[in-house]
Amino acid sequence: MTLSSPGSPGTQGPVGTGIALPGDLRESRIFSLDVLRGIALLGILIVSIWEFGGFTTNKQTFFRAGTHGGNYNLLSFVSIVFEGKMRALFALVFGAGIILFMTKKDHPTQEYVPDLYIKRNMWLILFGVFNAIVLLWPGDILFHYAILGILLFGFWRIAPRGLLIASIIATLIYCGKIYWNYSDDKKAYKKFLAVKDVEKKFEKDSIAKFKRDSVLGVNRKDSLARLNVKDTVKISKDSLVKPVKTDTLTKEQKKDKEAWEGTTKRIKYDSTADKNENKAMRSTKYTKIWAHLLGRSQYKESYWLYQTGLWDIGSVMLLGMALLGFGFFWRSYPSQRYLLIAIPCILIGWFLGWYRNHNLDVRVADYAKYIDRHSLPYNFFYPIERILLALGYAALVMSLMRINFLSRVWNTLAKVGRMAFTNYFLQTIICTLFFYGYGMGYFGRLTQVQLYLMVLEIWLILTVFSVLWLRAFHMGPIEWLWRYLIYKKKLPFRKNPPTTPITTTSTVIPD
Repeated sequence: MTLSSPGSPGTQGPVGTGIALPGDLRESRIFSLDVLRGIALLGILIVSIWEFGGFTTNKQTFFRAGTHGGNYNLLSFVSIVFEGKMRALFALVFGAGIILFMTKKDHPTQEYVPDLYIKRNMWLILFGVFNAIVLLWPGDILFHYAILGILLFGFWRIAPRGLLIASIIATLIYCGKIYWNYSDDKKAYKKFLAVKDVEKKFEKDSIAKFKRDSVLGVNRKDSLARLNVKDTVKISKDSLVKPVKTDTLTKEQKKDKEAWEGTTKRIKYDSTADKNENKAMRSTKYTKIWAHLLGRSQYKESYWLYQTGLWDIGSVMLLGMALLGFGFFWRSYPSQRYLLIAIPCILIGWFLGWYRNHNLDVRVADYAKYIDRHSLPYNFFYPIERILLALGYAALVMSLMRINFLSRVWNTLAKVGRMAFTNYFLQTIICTLFFYGYGMGYFGRLTQVQLYLMVLEIWLILTVFSVLWLRAFHMGPIEWLWRYLIYKKKLPFRKNPPTTPITTTSTVIPD
């Protein structure tokens, strides 16, 4: 398929890619990708602010388990509309960027492009580690995207249809892994029920033995004296003593019982955990907060990435690569076609989000009852939900970009997107200094509404900064550093003073 936009002569891509790219666009940025990147960068903060500001999963459980008032409704809205979707939109754009980098003609050096690509992602890994370990943001995504960028390197030559099929397969595998984890919980619950049956049998046998002793005239005090001190004694209305043994389970049975009880405990709201989290994050010592968050960063960048992240992120990146091949990002489709994609994707995605949110409430209320009544986990359709909404939101933006009076909005968002790397670090720096104890210490002190007002303030800061910065410079400071590390060459940074009046245009300065 030719990806040329109207009026752009198609230029065949590298041999074996199965993709033809417009000659003029292969050497410059794609404006729509900058806009989508800017939207995704800003949108990610809507959910990231939860972890930055102390609106933890535990605290969210408090609102889900209590009366469903304003906080619950706001939480549900954000979860359905934004949670995971902006990160997916970012991955969609990143996936398209993989092919753009590999097919780009105007690299500042003659070095072999695949080598440059691997170096690009290796440096991104280090930036991600710095963001997570030094700047103390365990929710970092740079590390994950870089790893997936390397793993998906071999896919860039595949035709768009093959990439789409790969994306669908990865999404289904992701759904399967969620079901697999749920199956483990169902097995754990069955083992717990088996242990409870054993305990009931112990209790029944103990009561029967006591009754036999009573019939045989055994002295009541002697019977009590022979009971193990660990036995629980219950006195019924007829004054019979019912010892319930709790020390006769095998080690394996005790382990099965504790495993399920631990699972249900983690689902319930724990006020002590809230207090401990606030105390740790409000510490004025950087080293204490570092030690507290280190385990989370290690988990996210190891276990979570290879168990879940590969499919979570990889499925959307593959879709982004496919969409580039289908011409989606070139604004070559008529507006009606973009809407035909956007409307059903968004509506179905929101419905699946509502379904997930509703079942999550049932799970929080009584997980045992949920397992008894539901064959599927509450989040089984989450991979489909997020990929549909990422696609739907992207298509909606592509359609709205045809509206002329919004051109200034899109140009502003494109500037934010062009500086996404720098702005991402700025988000981390602003939030950690504001919320963590070594900064202003507002962790856990703001309401949910106040957190979102904080998001609006940060959006304003990043937007104004991006617009003003790009008046004087070609790219953001972190973008410039990243390119210098990749190419080992200082690229033009500061713009020359204009010799002619500047006019507003949607054309974006090349890399």
